[in-house]
Amino acid sequence: MKTDMRYIPFLSLALLLGCASTDRPASETPTVSTVPTVSRAFDVPALVGMNADEIARPLVSQSVRPDHDQTPRESATGGTEALYTYWRDTTALEVSYDPATLHVNSFFIKTKSGHTADYTSLLKLANVSKYDKRLTIEPIASVENPQQFTGVKLVPAVQ
Repeated sequence: MKTDMRYIPFLSLALLLGCASTDRPASETPTVSTVPTVSRAFDVPALVGMNADEIARPLVSQSVRPDHDQTPRESATGGTEALYTYWRDTTALEVSYDPATLHVNSFFIKTKSGHTADYTSLLKLANVSKYDKRLTIEPIASVENPQQFTGVKLVPAVQ
């Protein structure tokens, strides 16, 4: 095999480039900050369509502490409501329902810490997408600081 002498400088350059490292220096690599994952505490979409007693069965069997407030009170819409509150660790799911019919009026997801700047973390705790058409999503702002949210009210769509 005979090599033409005029190609030797190019051959050397090709060999040099072939051996060069393709790794980027550490200063050029983008840094990725890890966002803590929010694991779901409740599966609200799975509860849509159930009455207040039916909701209690799957939740209580999932190591959830229930609190039941059977004191009927007048709701904002003029009807009567009572509450079931289910706690999983530091997250609460309040289920508002009509005590006469057991029809669920709404769900309210909140945490013990009380306030959050981003209500989407509360939606993740409830396993709800903000695009879910089965629920109307109403973030509830804090009275003291309207930039903070105390919870999210989830109202099942009329079927």
